[in-house]
Amino acid sequence: MRKEEISYDPIELDVRLWKRFKAGDPDAMGLLAQIHYRALYNYAARFSCDPDFIRDAIQELYLDLWERRTFLSETAFVKSYLLKALRHRLIKEALRLKKFHEPESAFFDEDNTDPSIEVNIIENENLRHQQGRLKQIISLLSKRQQEIIYLRFYQNLANDEIANIMGLGKQSVANLLYRTLKEIKQIWVPAEFFWLLIISFVAS
Repeated sequence: MRKEEISYDPIELDVRLWKRFKAGDPDAMGLLAQIHYRALYNYAARFSCDPDFIRDAIQELYLDLWERRTFLSETAFVKSYLLKALRHRLIKEALRLKKFHEPESAFFDEDNTDPSIEVNIIENENLRHQQGRLKQIISLLSKRQQEIIYLRFYQNLANDEIANIMGLGKQSVANLLYRTLKEIKQIWVPAEFFWLLIISFVAS
């Protein structure tokens, strides 16, 4: 990475690398691949449990983008652009190879989640309880609800970026996110209240 690029914020750096990538700079492609590899891999793991398939899909994604680089549009949201492109490739190829599974059971598995992210969601939504309980509640949500929670809180994407990835309108994303967070609270509060009653009864 060039010394003058170290001081750039991540979004600005992405934009600069994307422009260099489109101009035919292979080093820029390598840096983009390095910066976003973990995010792409973790997102892909929600659609396939085959690590070789995931790695091949990511590699083929960058090769395809490189071949079409002169036709690619400018974007201020490189990360969401890559996630959307990978999502499309994964679903298309996985269905062809019959390696696709519904994300409900995999968006928040034990191996690919960062415990600190659950803490952030809890703090942001005033749900100060155990991380495991939050994961259990999220597993009860629909596929689309799980995906929007993952993109918003696990990938830290803005609503317009999520809309682009999921093929929804920006307002639809805002509405779905609001309903999903409201549903999490509705599930969480009665359950915690129930256990609080039991603990109080046993202690008395």
